Amino acid sequence: MHETVPTESHIGVWKQISRDVEADELRLTVAMPDLILVDQAGYLIERQKYRALGVSGVDSVQSLIVRFTEWKRPDGGTESVIVVGIDPAVRPALQPWNFIEGSVDNLRIADGVVIDELYSQKLGVSKIGETVEITGRRARIVGITSQIRTFTQSPYVFANLKNARIWTGLPNDRTTYLLVQAEQGTNLTSLRNALQAALPASDVYTAREFSWRTRIYWLITTGVGAALLIAAVLGVIVGMVIVSQTLYSATMERLQEYATIRAMGATNRYLQTIVLRQSLLSGTLGYVIGTTIAVIVAWMSRASSATLMLSYPLIVILGIVTLSMCVGASLISIRKVLRVDTASVFR
Repeated sequence: MHETVPTESHIGVWKQISRDVEADELRLTVAMPDLILVDQAGYLIERQKYRALGVSGVDSVQSLIVRFTEWKRPDGGTESVIVVGIDPAVRPALQPWNFIEGSVDNLRIADGVVIDELYSQKLGVSKIGETVEITGRRARIVGITSQIRTFTQSPYVFANLKNARIWTGLPNDRTTYLLVQAEQGTNLTSLRNALQAALPASDVYTAREFSWRTRIYWLITTGVGAALLIAAVLGVIVGMVIVSQTLYSATMERLQEYATIRAMGATNRYLQTIVLRQSLLSGTLGYVIGTTIAVIVAWMSRASSATLMLSYPLIVILGIVTLSMCVGASLISIRKVLRVDTASVFR
């Protein structure tokens, strides 16, 4: 089970970096051309939303600000955060979830921000009502959420649009994204093409396209995915070597017994079955132990900023890989058993 934790890390990263951008299948996102990463977008002109509203099939258009800025803790230390600006006066297309204190309506407070409990220690706050500074301006904690993770080490901080513009230095006539909500029953591909024609200076993405763009950046462009995949492959290779050596040593210790069984008339198929059963028994035992450890690690990671995803399909796939690895590792031992000299029994 050497490959379990690297594999679930890969799946965890995959889901974590795309969860919030793929939340609504009826949503399209308007962004600056050649967008690389959701957290590092350019500026859009705010009035473009009115062009988008004029396109048939559009239900609503909302501004969204996503910008890095500096957070000053009460103890004087600083941290980098990602300010997410939304409009709490309407039902936001993208809003904080899993509230344990406060609500999204609290963002209407003049200097209010919402943070996640996972990063409260990092940000130097622990409860509603505490104040900090964001780029030299006062901010007050008005809500705390649970398990809204960021793939980077810069936590998400939710605010209303006015505060987000002040804290990030964004002009009043600029925004980062436009979130377009489609009407029910609208063909998203046709709507995307119509929006692209109406907003030629911008790029338009469906929720799934936006999600995949983010995934590809982190898992391929940055090399993070390749590193995790290599770790999983190395885990399989190391596991095969260990199992192969263990089976081979056990086979050599009982070579005379195999020779005796063969001298008694046992067929090659029977001998192969014995070795295969040993390898599958070893693999099953290792799989159970490894899966138990992986489940415990995944459970413990729920309260951390980096979570591990261990789904039932993944458990089944890893079981198949593990047993297949054991069968492959047993081939050397089977070959040795089939070549044993039965005459050695009588010497």
